[in-house]
Amino acid sequence: MLFNPVEWPNGAGLQYPSMSMQPVTRLRGMFDLPRDSWLRKSTLQDSLTSLISGYGYQFLETPLLEGTELFLRQSGGDLASRMYSFVDAGSHQVSLRPEFTSPIMRHYLEHQEGMSLPARLQYAGPVFRFDVAHPEGSGQFTQVGAELIGSDSVIADAELVTLAARIPSRAGLEGCLIELADLDVFRSVLSVCRISDRARGFILASVPQLREGSGAVSEVRERAYQLHLGDRSPENLELSAAIAGLNEDQARQVVQGFLQWNSTDMRRFGQRDPEQVVDRFLRKLKGSDDAGQLEKALELAASLACVRGKPSDAIPAAREVAQGAGASAAPVERLAELVDILEACPETSGNVTVDFGLARGLAYYNGIVFEVRHPGWDGPLGGGGRYDSLARALGSPIDVPALGFAYTLETLLALSDWQGVNADGVGGSRNVLVASETSAACSQAFGIAQQLRDAGATVEVNVQAQGLEQAMAYAASRKIARIVFVDSSGEQAAYDVE
Repeated sequence: MLFNPVEWPNGAGLQYPSMSMQPVTRLRGMFDLPRDSWLRKSTLQDSLTSLISGYGYQFLETPLLEGTELFLRQSGGDLASRMYSFVDAGSHQVSLRPEFTSPIMRHYLEHQEGMSLPARLQYAGPVFRFDVAHPEGSGQFTQVGAELIGSDSVIADAELVTLAARIPSRAGLEGCLIELADLDVFRSVLSVCRISDRARGFILASVPQLREGSGAVSEVRERAYQLHLGDRSPENLELSAAIAGLNEDQARQVVQGFLQWNSTDMRRFGQRDPEQVVDRFLRKLKGSDDAGQLEKALELAASLACVRGKPSDAIPAAREVAQGAGASAAPVERLAELVDILEACPETSGNVTVDFGLARGLAYYNGIVFEVRHPGWDGPLGGGGRYDSLARALGSPIDVPALGFAYTLETLLALSDWQGVNADGVGGSRNVLVASETSAACSQAFGIAQQLRDAGATVEVNVQAQGLEQAMAYAASRKIARIVFVDSSGEQAAYDVE
């Protein structure tokens, strides 16, 4: 609450609303940071941003305070319920930043005319989230992360995952595992069922529960009916079938006839006249999903949500679910291609688990999603995914392919005894481009890029599989002086860019 001091009648001083004389204490979830802890945190933050810079990601600082609508457009109810939001002195609905992805995309949309794609951006700074169940787990955290905007290629997916996999080792943590899924596989499977977008969103949000087995399916089904996603009443099912394919006037006549035949007393609807009653009933019939189709969608989603394990086992299992449903095989095959690349990269080889029960908690994800976990910590250290539809939700007339990841710095510090391991980092100007002619050669390109980074260079990988001429043109447009090119046979050569 804001208040203004008022002059005392005798003009002797200022008067403020009465306040308790109890000692003022810090808010729960907010922490003071002594010098040594601050140095440890800031040194690790600098080391991580230096690591990410080595991949060609430019630092961007976004405002701590944004309009609340920015985070509500496609964040989902979970994040909305945990935001620190208020009305400022100008009567604007504003929120403390709960995450960085939406502000990064907002920045891109405001400045896209001057930005070439793909755009690589990184960030580090405080975010604020409230958790009423865990007050000391609420409050201010520090996120470090990266976003790649403008590429829908599987190579872009692989770059982000391999970069994310290197973050814990920079903090002195070894033995981390990557859990990976693809929401496009879910959408492909659910597309064979004739259900509404609302029902599809409800099912995707219920994936963590659906993975728990048949009992969980029953609970999710009941919740769906409570939300009126499906209509189980025999009369309404028959009416829905009766009006299928009819135009608006014909459907209205059928509903009106049913209500009269059923001796419905229109007067019990209060102020609504008979036409309003018919309109409301018609909207209800058309708005409810077919119970049979909803049931089928839940069963298919539950089957896929239970797929978890080594890629050699999980990919065939997901492929079997998709084939059994009659869904497109393309999303599963794209995921298989990504897994093949990750298995060939040193940072991720042998450390990938495919888990279709994975859910990141933010509604804007639409493709791959992943989390990085450590056996010494219950929750994820970090994670991210693809969010191609976020730009449209923020006002763009088209989707913009994009993906990213974030880590909570305090989690890395709590789990490690990091005191400055690898703190020198790799800095320097962006001076080398590594490009591969095909996606099959990209793991080799990743290895070459890492060797150059370890030698002190700043290296960007071209995430589009292109020929030498196009790669040279791209390097010239980015003012990159040297290119290492891996052709389709695996042969590599270095060139100066004129």
